[in-house]
Amino acid sequence: MSGAPTLVIFGANSLCAEALIEQLEASASWVGLGRHRPPGMAGLWWQHCDLSDLSGQGLETAAAALPPGPQIWISFAPIWLLAPFLAAMARHKPAALSELRGVVACSSSSVITKRFAANRFDRELSARLANSQTLLLQTSEQLGVPARILAPTLIHGRSAHHADRNVEALRNVLRRLPLLPLPAQTGLRQPIAAADLVAVALQQGREMASTAKESPLSESALLPLGGDETLSYRALLERIQQGDPRAARCRLLSLPTHLFQWLASPLLLVSPKTFEAVMRLSADLAGFVCVADLIGRPPQPFQVQPPP
Repeated sequence: MSGAPTLVIFGANSLCAEALIEQLEASASWVGLGRHRPPGMAGLWWQHCDLSDLSGQGLETAAAALPPGPQIWISFAPIWLLAPFLAAMARHKPAALSELRGVVACSSSSVITKRFAANRFDRELSARLANSQTLLLQTSEQLGVPARILAPTLIHGRSAHHADRNVEALRNVLRRLPLLPLPAQTGLRQPIAAADLVAVALQQGREMASTAKESPLSESALLPLGGDETLSYRALLERIQQGDPRAARCRLLSLPTHLFQWLASPLLLVSPKTFEAVMRLSADLAGFVCVADLIGRPPQPFQVQPPP
């Protein structure tokens, strides 16, 4: 990306940010921003920035952390922190954003899948994501720059310093339990590798970098996306077991779906959030645009990294 705007990476201390840095060309100009310097990242490539600090001093520090010249923001920080931060910078430090050429922000497909959840926690999460997405798009429009919001489904992957909280969490469950009951009908999933999500984010950033700032704002978009392979929740667990002998010891016990849900019903009294998560085992949480279609490559199957 020689000659391109500087990439400003928010949420630098994360699995996806680490995967992004690995994919950057040696000549790429970039800087990571966050509250804590990521392990293994030289101070030359990192600047302190607290997205939650919207005080005058906090915004002053953030403005000083941004690089000079044209820049593209790519964020893996929570979008409910990024959106009000961008809005505050636009109001109080507009000069610091004068060279901003575009924003690529990571949200979550939960904005769709949990919108009508029965428990308040999931509904509030969906609403917070939706409100943040709206604010980010509105602020970008005011600034005259495009925003691409990526709303991925189940992210998975492991790097030198980070691991996902989805597939790796399921691996740990399978390693601990001798038996795992499942409903006979498990819903569809579309897991997306962190490296694939990063490839989409970089492609969106490159498109923004190659387009003049005066381009039409129709380029802003919300992009729900998933991995190339759609498989049932049970098949996902079996795929994890195939590459991990310790996880393979767990027996997956298929129960009639109605019986499984009846046995799980006491959870509704103890933890409505957990109960709804169990109920979602039978729900289809797939059907999103796949990575292959977005970046123009042959579809790739869901692959679990070898156990640590």
